[in-house]
Amino acid sequence: MFPTGKCPGCKKTVSTVALERIQISEGIGGPKWNGVNLLCPSCRTILGATLDPVALQADLADSIARKVRQAMSRP
Repeated sequence: MFPTGKCPGCKKTVSTVALERIQISEGIGGPKWNGVNLLCPSCRTILGATLDPVALQADLADSIARKVRQAMSRP
C-alpha cells in the first residue's frame, strides 16, 4: 500500500510520522495519561494525538505488580 495522505500544513505526502510525548488529562486535577502527538516530519504540523500504547502497557503492568505485592504482604 502506498501512502496517499497529505499533510494539511505543507501538502506533502506523509508516509511516516514523528512522535512527540505529551500528557493527556481529563480536566484540571483529573487523571493524567502518557500520550503522543503525531507530527508531519517535514513541517511538524500536528496530524493527531493518542494515548501512548507502550506507556499504557507499562503503567498497567506496574499497577498489577503493585497490587499483587500488596496482596501478598498482607497476613
